[in-house]
Amino acid sequence: MAAVAKRAKVAERTIYRHFKTRAELFAAAGEWIEDNVFSYIPFTSPDELPDIFRKLCKRFDRHPHLARAIAMTRAGRRVRAGFRRHLIDQHRRAMAPLVRHLPAKDVRQAEALASYLNNVLAWNAMREDFGMSSAEIADAIDWALTTLLKDVRQRDAAAARSGKTDNKTGRSPRKRATAVSEQA
Repeated sequence: MAAVAKRAKVAERTIYRHFKTRAELFAAAGEWIEDNVFSYIPFTSPDELPDIFRKLCKRFDRHPHLARAIAMTRAGRRVRAGFRRHLIDQHRRAMAPLVRHLPAKDVRQAEALASYLNNVLAWNAMREDFGMSSAEIADAIDWALTTLLKDVRQRDAAAARSGKTDNKTGRSPRKRATAVSEQA
């Protein structure tokens, strides 16, 4: 708190007047960062993700040091924890129509990959480890997401044709039809 006060050029008690604890300060900082730097871009289809990530790259470029801090520090992970949970849930809902016939393991992998690719961690790794510009990162993520979604659609269609287990009911389409007939 003393360092924050010094950097803000105010008395430490001024900081405590607004934020009783460090946790309150981090929560407020997280809200500001989420609202002003990484604000959530709603989506309903995973096909929207490449364009959304392209927009996020531009935001990350406006605050690259902050984006890196959010991606790589313990405090940053705390700041983005709630935001990430919300984003992961949004990815699950958006992916649901594409994975109706896939086994749970495949669904979890597809959701995890889509979620990870649409992430400040991916931006940071490609920027630092490969020296890529945000435009190059956005192109690479676009390619990866497009490839992933095409493969998920193909796998789901193949699973539907083969009668593999439906992810939601745990029954194959044939067993579901039989169960419905028996109930009637």
